[in-house]
Amino acid sequence: MSLQRNENRKTRRRWGGGRLTRRGLALAGAGAVLATLASAAPAAAAGGGGCTKIQGVTGVLCVRWDGQSHRYLDTIEGDFSSVLGIGNPRIHVRVLDAQNREMFSRDRSWGGRRHDEEARFEVPVLMPRDAARVCASLFEGGGLVNTACASVYF
Repeated sequence: MSLQRNENRKTRRRWGGGRLTRRGLALAGAGAVLATLASAAPAAAAGGGGCTKIQGVTGVLCVRWDGQSHRYLDTIEGDFSSVLGIGNPRIHVRVLDAQNREMFSRDRSWGGRRHDEEARFEVPVLMPRDAARVCASLFEGGGLVNTACASVYF
């Protein structure tokens, strides 16, 4: 047997000789599963948010959103945190179009003095027009404390 033929045999044994091995098949299958999962993800999922100060610098009011497009939002959320507390708070969260027309809104209220609360809502409808902003307004005992807004972008 020649020296070259002997070297070829060693290489073939070391690297599997070009045959598909169980490990090779498992790796190929895992790659196919990852490719399938990546292609199943939503193409244009996005989210955003913003915050503003309340009660001077002792609190914060925030708004957040996530969705698939300008017309299909998944959830909208408003929350606050306050060192001094808010008496009988109410959060009003709404979706607005470019002309500030309200297309969807929800409220949540609590009794007593609260230091931090969150109001999260599913958006089960398709918007009639493109959403431009999501805003959360905080009320204390019926009076407006402040409003936080975030642009909707994709």
